Amino acid sequence: MGKTIIRKITLSIFVLSLLATSSLAISWEEALSLAQKNNPQIKSAASQVDSARWSYYRSLSPLLPQLSASASLGQTASGTSAATSNSASYGLNVSQTLFAGFANYISGLSAKANLDYYDASRQKIISDTYYTVRKSFIDLFIEDENIKLLENILTRRKNNTELISLRYESGREDEGALLRTQADQADAANNITSANRAKYLEKLKLTQLLSAEVNQANGTLEAIPVNISNFDVLAQNAPASVMYNKQVEKANLAYRKTMSEFLPSVSLAGSYRKSGSEWPPSSDSNSISLSMSYSFFPGGANIADRATAAADYDRARQDFVQNKNDLRYAIEAAYQAFKDAIESQRIAQLSVNAAALRSEIAHTKYMNGMVSYDEWDRIENDYISAQKNFLSRKKSTLYAEAAWYNSYGGYVK
Repeated sequence: MGKTIIRKITLSIFVLSLLATSSLAISWEEALSLAQKNNPQIKSAASQVDSARWSYYRSLSPLLPQLSASASLGQTASGTSAATSNSASYGLNVSQTLFAGFANYISGLSAKANLDYYDASRQKIISDTYYTVRKSFIDLFIEDENIKLLENILTRRKNNTELISLRYESGREDEGALLRTQADQADAANNITSANRAKYLEKLKLTQLLSAEVNQANGTLEAIPVNISNFDVLAQNAPASVMYNKQVEKANLAYRKTMSEFLPSVSLAGSYRKSGSEWPPSSDSNSISLSMSYSFFPGGANIADRATAAADYDRARQDFVQNKNDLRYAIEAAYQAFKDAIESQRIAQLSVNAAALRSEIAHTKYMNGMVSYDEWDRIENDYISAQKNFLSRKKSTLYAEAAWYNSYGGYVK
C-alpha cells in the first residue's frame, strides 16, 4: 500500500514538472502577443501617441471661445469714521480670437502632423521590436536544433571511437588514429556544453524582451519565399516614409506660421456683471468689445524667424529626398538578400545530402580496407561540417526573412 502511494506521488510530481516545462515553451504567435502586451518599447511608443493626441486636442482650444466666471464678497472698514462698506459681485466673461494671422489654425495642423508622425513612429517601433524578438526567437529555436545535431554528432563520434578502438586492438589501426577519434569525441561533448551555455543566454534575452519566462521556442520555422515587383508602393507606405513626409509637412507649417508675425490679430470680448453692497447683488452691467493689434516693427524678429523657418523647410525637403532614396534602396536590398539566403540554404541542403551519401560509402569502404583512415576521417568531417553549415544557412535565411519584412515596416506573422 505504501509503495502504491509513493508511486502515485512520484507520477504526480513528474506530470507537474512536464506541465511546468511545457508552459515555458511558446510559439511565435504567442511571442508576438507577449511582445505587444509586455514590451516596454511598444508600450512607451503607445504612450507617446496618446501624449501627441492630447497635444493635438489642446491645439484646437484657441479656435474655441474662452469662458470664465468670477464672484467676490468684500468688506472695507474706514479707520477714521469706523464705517464699513460691503461689496458683492459675480460675472461671466467670454472672449474669442477672430483672427491671429492664421497662427492658431496652423498650430492645429502642425499638432495633427505631429500626431501622425508619432503614430507612424509607433508602427516602426513595433516592426523594429518584433524584428528583434524574431531574431531572438530564431536564436533559441536554432540553438535547440543545434543541440540535437551536436548530440547526434557526439553519438557518431562515440561510435567512431569504439570502431577505431577495436581496429587498434586488433592491430589494424595506429595509435594516432585512436587519439584523433578520442579528441573528436571530447570536442563533440564540449560543443554540447558550450551550446547549452549559449541557449541559457538566448533564453534570458527572449525572456527580457517578452517580460515572460521562456524555456523553448515551439513549432517549426521555415522561411517562406515571396515575390515582389512594386517596391515603390512598399517604400511609399512604409512607416519610415510617413515619418519623413510628416517632418517635411511640419517644417512647411512652421514656415507658414511665421507669416502671422506680419499680420494683425483681431479678437472679440464680452462680459456680464452683477454688483452691489448686498448678496445677491442687484446692479448689473455688461460690455462688449472688438479689438485689433498689429506689431508693425518688432525689431526685425519676424524677418529673422521667417528666414530661419525657410532654411529649415529647405533642409527638411532635401533630407526627405535622401531618406526616401535610402529607404527605397534598403527595401530592395533586403529583398535580394532574402532571395540569396534562400538559394544558399537550398544549396547547403544539397551539400548535406551529398556528404551523407559519401560518408556512408566511405564507411563501407573503410571497413573493407578500400580507403585509408585519413580519407575516411576527412569525408566524415566533411559530412559533419555540411550539417553545421546547413543549420547556419538556415539561421541566416530566417534572419534575412525577418530583415526583409522589417525593411518596409512589416513583420513575420
